[in-house]
Amino acid sequence: MNANDVYNIASALPKEELARLCNMLEIKTQPKKSIKRKGKPLPNFTEEDGIRYLLDHHFNKIKTP
Repeated sequence: MNANDVYNIASALPKEELARLCNMLEIKTQPKKSIKRKGKPLPNFTEEDGIRYLLDHHFNKIKTP
């Protein structure tokens, strides 16, 4: 069955049934909600801890060829 066949059948429906069909299709085509996954909780970092981490691991790296 293709979309033209379905359209021809749906256009013959009464208004109430057409509205009901539209609601069913809308529910079926909505994106599924993502499942929240529980991971490890993040440690309680302070702003100083974040700055120290960035300085130690990202800005002070020595690039070797």
